[in-house]
Amino acid sequence: MSCIGSERSISSRLGFSSRRQAIEMDDYDPQNSIGQLSPTLGELLKLVGDSSRKEGDQTPVHHQVIEMGSNNTTITTNLEARSLPFVLSFTNLTYSVKVRRKMEFSTCFRRKNRLGAVDETVDVQSLNSKVLLNNISGQARDGEIMAVLGASGSGKSTLIDALANRIAKGSLKGSVKLNGEPLESRLLKVISAYVMQDDLLYPMLTVEETLMFSAEFRLPRSLSKSKKKARVQALIDQLGLRNAAKTVIGDEGHRGVSGGERRRVSIGIDIIHDPIILFLDEPTSGLDSTSAFMVVKVLQRIAQSGSIVIMSIHQPSYRIIGLLDRLIFLSRGQTVYSGTPANIPGYFAEFGHPIPENENRTEFALDLIRELEVSPGGTKSLVEFHKSWMNLKSSRKSEFDRTGLSLKDAISASISRGKLVSGATNNNSSSTMATFANPMWKEIVVLSKRSIMNSWRLPELFGVRLGAVMVTGFILATMFWKLDNSPRGIQERIGFFAFAMSTTYYTCADALPVFLQERFIFMRETAYNAYRRSSYCISRSITAYSHTSFSSVDSSLTEIEFQITGFGFISFH
Repeated sequence: MSCIGSERSISSRLGFSSRRQAIEMDDYDPQNSIGQLSPTLGELLKLVGDSSRKEGDQTPVHHQVIEMGSNNTTITTNLEARSLPFVLSFTNLTYSVKVRRKMEFSTCFRRKNRLGAVDETVDVQSLNSKVLLNNISGQARDGEIMAVLGASGSGKSTLIDALANRIAKGSLKGSVKLNGEPLESRLLKVISAYVMQDDLLYPMLTVEETLMFSAEFRLPRSLSKSKKKARVQALIDQLGLRNAAKTVIGDEGHRGVSGGERRRVSIGIDIIHDPIILFLDEPTSGLDSTSAFMVVKVLQRIAQSGSIVIMSIHQPSYRIIGLLDRLIFLSRGQTVYSGTPANIPGYFAEFGHPIPENENRTEFALDLIRELEVSPGGTKSLVEFHKSWMNLKSSRKSEFDRTGLSLKDAISASISRGKLVSGATNNNSSSTMATFANPMWKEIVVLSKRSIMNSWRLPELFGVRLGAVMVTGFILATMFWKLDNSPRGIQERIGFFAFAMSTTYYTCADALPVFLQERFIFMRETAYNAYRRSSYCISRSITAYSHTSFSSVDSSLTEIEFQITGFGFISFH
C-alpha cells in the first residue's frame, strides 16, 4: 500500500496521541499478530464524525487516499496489545445429497422391445448418496485469513456454505462452534456476512451511494446521519475506493468502475456493520492478477481489524499466498492438507513429492492432487497421510488456545470496540438480539428511494415506457374514431373497452423484468436480515405505482387531445 496525497501517516491524520505501533502489511506474521491489528471502523469513528465536529460546522472532511499497491507501507495505530478473542472451529462436517442413478440389471420379468426381442435388463431409477463433504475439520481465527483451495467440484463452495449455515441442518452432520459454543442461526446472521461470487449491484448508483444505502439498511436508526456518513467514508478508504467514490457502478451499456473495484464494493456493502465473521465465495474469480491481489489485500486489512475471514479460492498467485494465514486443500470432499502456507513444502516432501525450487507451492500441490485424482488409487494415500501427519503434529505440540473468553464476553468486547453496530447490544443473547436494524417504515423509505434513484438515471427506459403508452393511445383513438350512436357503434365501444382494459396488463408487465434483475440482490440482502421481505414488496409496489400513474396521466392527455379535435370516441348521447 502507498498513501497518496499526504506524507503524514493515518494515525497523525486522525489525531492519535498515544503510543504508536507499526504494522508491516506485506510482512504480516500470524505468529506475532497479537497487538499488530488495524483499528476497527468503530475506533476510527471515535476520532472523526460527530464527536469531533460541532453542530453547523461546514469544514470539509479530509480523507486519506489509499492505493492498493504491493509496496510495503507502515501504518501506525494506537492499539494496545490484546488477545484475539474469536476462534471458529468445525469438526467432522459431512454433507451428502441424493442423486438419481440409472441402473440396468437382469430380471425374471422380461419384456419385449419394439423388434419383438426379449430384453434381459430393466432400467430402474434409484436414489444414491453422493458425499460432498467428508469429515472436514479445522479452525479459523480472527486476525487471519483462512482459504479453501481445490479443483472445480472439490467442495470449496459447499464448505463455505456449511460454515455460513446456508445448508439445511438435517442433511449436514458435524458441529460448528465459536469459542467452543454452538452457533445459533439467528446469532450467526447478526455477527457474520456472506459475499457471493457474482457482483450484484445497482448499475446507476455511485460507489458512495451504494455503500450509503447499505449503511441505511444495516446500521441502526439510533446512529446519526453524520455517523453513518463517517462510517461509509472510513470504509471507502479501507477498501481503497476513494478515487472511484463518485463513479457509477455501470453495466453493459454504461461505463463504470473496473472489475476489481466492483468486487471491493460488493465486499463493502456486506461489511458496513463490521461483522465478526466474513465468508466469501471465490472473491478473486474473473479478475486479473493485480485486481485479485488488491481484493485479497483488502481482506487482509479487514481480518487485521479483528474479523475472521474465510474464503474459497481456485488457484491463488504467489503474491496472494503471502497474504493467507491458513489453507485447506480439498479433493472430492476430503481434506488433503490443512495448515499454514509455510508448511506446504515440508508436508509434500514427507509425502514423497518434494516441491522444486522457484515453483509456486499451491500450483504444485493442486497439480499433484489432480494427478492423484485420475490415478487408479485416487487421493486415498494423500488423505491417509494427512490424517497421520495431523496426529503427529498434534502429539508434538498442543496448539495454544488464546481465546480465554466466553462467546458472550467476546461479543461484548467486540461491540465495545465498534463492531456489530447493526443493532446488537452488550446483552447479546440471541433471544434479545434485534433481528433487523431498522423499523419497517424506515426500510420502505430507503428501498423506495434507492429504486427511484436508480430508475430515474435511466431516461431511455422511462422514454420507452412513455412512448409505448402514447403509441397505444394513438392506435386506440384512430381505430375507434368518430363512433356513431347506432347499435354497431355501441358494440364497437364495448370492443374499445376490452382493448383498453387489456392494455393495462401489458403496460404493467415491465415490472417482471425489473424483478428478475433485482431478485438476486433481494436474495443476498434478505439472507442476512438487511431488511424485511415485506418491506421490499411494499416499496416495489410504491415505485411501480408512481411509474404507472405518470403513464396514466399521459394516456389521459392523449384522450383529451382527441376529444378536443372532435374525435369523441367515448361519448354517449
